[in-house]
Amino acid sequence: MRGVNLTAFFALVGSSLLISCSGSAPSLDQIEWRVIYRDDGGQRYEELSLFFRISDPDGPEDPTNIEVRAGDTGLLWRFPREEWLTNPQGGKFWWGLPSMIPLTGQRLPDAIYTIRLEDLAGRYSETTFRPDPSRPAIDEMDWPEISLVDNVVRIEEPYNEAVVILRDSEYTHLKTLTVSDGMSLDLGEAEWWEAWVILADVSRGYRLGPYSLSGTNLQ
Repeated sequence: MRGVNLTAFFALVGSSLLISCSGSAPSLDQIEWRVIYRDDGGQRYEELSLFFRISDPDGPEDPTNIEVRAGDTGLLWRFPREEWLTNPQGGKFWWGLPSMIPLTGQRLPDAIYTIRLEDLAGRYSETTFRPDPSRPAIDEMDWPEISLVDNVVRIEEPYNEAVVILRDSEYTHLKTLTVSDGMSLDLGEAEWWEAWVILADVSRGYRLGPYSLSGTNLQ
């Protein structure tokens, strides 16, 4: 009788171990990245914009951290889940990361970037991408000239369209608008604005701002 009980006990322990070890690594299902040429009104520099779709058989709350490494340069960004941004695109749910900028200088490192997605148990998955190392330098770019004065958008050629983001006094997102030259905007409670221009090569684009709506803002 005692032997039967021990057999049952070890069978129960074994099944518990199997359950505890059956968790799966999270998956990076899709990523979209861009090198953004940024003008914040005082400086010009590159920043990395990254959005991603993920899944996890252990549940949507299991993925907990994203790490982005720039090759062997030593530059690394870590974003716990509470810092991820939500971004619905194309009917599918995407996450985004805060913009990543160079540690020094204007240009992001020319390297192979590794994205690592980790879950609560430390399981992970990785994927890589590489920005074009021959991309133009900051001072070689044909920067857009966009203004928003008296609620009217002005966009100088060769660009004819932009995305304007309006934010309140706390910099909380209010509205995203696709605009063209001469369009009049209802600014509502907005106190800040920024403009995005995506290039034909969708791996690059411009971001201008944010700028205060309390004065005239010319680029």
